[in-house]
Amino acid sequence: MPDLLVFALLFAALVIGFSLGYYQCQRGQREKRSKGSGLPRKRYYQGLAYLLNDQPDAAIDTFISSLEVNSDTLETHLALGNLLRKRGEVARAIRVHQNLIARPSLSKPQLHFAQLELGVDYLKSGLLDRAEALFKELADGRDTTKDVRDQALAYLIEVFQDLREWLKAIDAADRLTTRKFASSADRWREIQAQFCCELANESIDKNDLQNARRLIRNALKYDKNCVRANLLQAKIEMDEGAAAVALVLLRKIPKQNERFVSESLSLVYECYEQLDSPAQRLEHLRGLYHNKPSLVVLECLAEATEVEEGAAAAYSLLKQELQSFSSLQATADLLELLAPTVDSSARFQDLKPIIQRIANANHHYQCSNCGFVGEHIHWLCPSCKTWASISRG
Repeated sequence: MPDLLVFALLFAALVIGFSLGYYQCQRGQREKRSKGSGLPRKRYYQGLAYLLNDQPDAAIDTFISSLEVNSDTLETHLALGNLLRKRGEVARAIRVHQNLIARPSLSKPQLHFAQLELGVDYLKSGLLDRAEALFKELADGRDTTKDVRDQALAYLIEVFQDLREWLKAIDAADRLTTRKFASSADRWREIQAQFCCELANESIDKNDLQNARRLIRNALKYDKNCVRANLLQAKIEMDEGAAAVALVLLRKIPKQNERFVSESLSLVYECYEQLDSPAQRLEHLRGLYHNKPSLVVLECLAEATEVEEGAAAAYSLLKQELQSFSSLQATADLLELLAPTVDSSARFQDLKPIIQRIANANHHYQCSNCGFVGEHIHWLCPSCKTWASISRG
């Protein structure tokens, strides 16, 4: 039934396109109309019969062969292809768009737009080599309009992302940012910074730290607020035993983007551990919590408090601060009840794993663009393919 409903909607859209094309052809051509009006009408009813008999493939073939492609009906064909693609019927969408491209009546701009849609079909179906060839042809064509060229380059970048060809992706994005008055230049530079970070990760895996440092510098040139670049650099410095240098980098993260403070916490803790500075660590974490209270930071702050000031102080901190989180009010009340009857040290040791579980349960990683939820950070959202949109609450 759902498929029948979808194709009923398609049929309604095609009725409009058919009517526009059919009646335009009749204007000023009475003799031609009298000779040829029966054929499209016959195919029209054939398409309806196929649809009602649950033969959508045959219905689509009939509709696209009977509906003349011209400036009035082009949008109808494109709408049909787009709807099929959104429904996951990519193979059928490809047939519709291939049918358009085969028509000699299309103007150059119309042909390019149909090619662009066919390239998207290939991209969504995983035929990346075909998608790349079409998008390159449009991006490099001398007679391609600016709008289509920019769209082709954007899709070409998506192809290179899927292929993990980061250098090619950077080069393609350069073509979108070097033009004067490029409205989306900042967005593409932020994405190029992520491409540099991907390359830096690959260099780190190969233990080529010199190249990794160079790529991280490039990332920060593209986007001075790239948190990921500073995190990578801090990890390199930590591995090299330069904890003080790593801390300088980590202190920049709250100013770059406070949404990613939680990603720096383990490194901050390790840096002060390496420097044997528990008091400074406690002060640093207090500052982070004061600027942006969160359960994730509170968990880390409580652990640092226990090391420097003892379990009783850590317990007192949790008892006080948990009241600030409405979802944990019951936990705070329970602590208040237990306080007179249980030893401070024992209370905190029992409480630590509980707080950790609560933090993990209430603070998943979530994409701010599409709402995707995961257990780990993804710098590229697996769902909507947006960069640096996933963070922990």
